[in-house]
Amino acid sequence: MTIFTASVQSLPNEFAAGPDNEFLVKSGSIAAGDVGGQIYYPSGQRIAIFDDFIGDAMNVQWNIVEGTDSATSAESILAGGIGGVLRLTTGDAGTGLAADMIQLTQALQWQASNGDLCIEVRAKLSAITVCYCFIGFTDVVTLEAPIESASSANTLTSNATDAVGFMFDTRMTADTWWLVGVATDVDATHQNTGSAPVADTYATFRVEVSSAGVATFYYNGAQVGTAMTGAVTAAADLTPTIAVSKTATAASMTMDNDYIAVSMLR
Repeated sequence: MTIFTASVQSLPNEFAAGPDNEFLVKSGSIAAGDVGGQIYYPSGQRIAIFDDFIGDAMNVQWNIVEGTDSATSAESILAGGIGGVLRLTTGDAGTGLAADMIQLTQALQWQASNGDLCIEVRAKLSAITVCYCFIGFTDVVTLEAPIESASSANTLTSNATDAVGFMFDTRMTADTWWLVGVATDVDATHQNTGSAPVADTYATFRVEVSSAGVATFYYNGAQVGTAMTGAVTAAADLTPTIAVSKTATAASMTMDNDYIAVSMLR
């Protein structure tokens, strides 16, 4: 291992080496990772959460909401999930999202208007048929598919007033990840990434939203689609969310979540 050391004089004015040789950032934020996959650390300039789902119970900052078939749906930190894995298990009523969906939410403490609003999730689906998934932000903490297929060609129904994220819904004509958004009940122009999930294979999803409500999407570290204007209302109160459900079949499926990172400027 190579340890980097530097004197205060050799660093730009924004940075410094502390008395115990620690690296100091005088302003701005600290981030690790390449563009399209940077994880931010909390600081005086930025609010940030990184949850690797380590331990044997979920952090109390998260809510789990379930459909009416709650007897069969469940969430758990996998005992054998090396590195920490949150497993969401859907219901198996087979009557649709209202019965079988399970959803992770938090509090409505996030706004695009702060600047640099971002969510990144690494996850995998156990099945990619007859199912629905949403990863991003929405405006309620109770059970709701923020945006879903309208069951007609590649058209959508927005249940949320404000939401933005990645959506996979096999009721669409194209069974691929879609980039979707809605701002004060006005749908943004949705985009087809052309990328389909692979069952039981991890992928990374990232949504960055500017203070003007413009969203940029990254899939496995690469930008997909074009910048989405009107993706969400800048002043809307939002929660990060992960939702998964079977859409018709009376059989449950799982979604394994390796980590979630959420951040924005103060």
